[in-house]
Amino acid sequence: MPDVVYQLLLDWGSFFRPYVRDIALAMVATCLVVFGDDVNRFVRRQTAALHFIWRTGIFILLCAFGYGALTIFLTPVVAGQLAKLSNLWLPWISLAIFIALGSLAQRKRQL
Repeated sequence: MPDVVYQLLLDWGSFFRPYVRDIALAMVATCLVVFGDDVNRFVRRQTAALHFIWRTGIFILLCAFGYGALTIFLTPVVAGQLAKLSNLWLPWISLAIFIALGSLAQRKRQL
């Protein structure tokens, strides 16, 4: 019986394997949504003394290029870490990360 369960878990993990990059992208995007307000608030505090034009330009750069760059650069890093996991652990770790992100979103009242 344990061999059957083990094989089912491995098969379930192998179903996730082709989607590691998509899972990583979803994790990075979720982190940016959950923590984006904190980043924006920090940048707003740092640029409060600047002229409106400069603050607006910095905000546009942050949102258009900063978050885009973070997504582009962090997704392969997260995907690489997920790819190192065995098929047995990949679905469980992915699920645990999404549950943790959901809990953080709930705490930050974003859900």
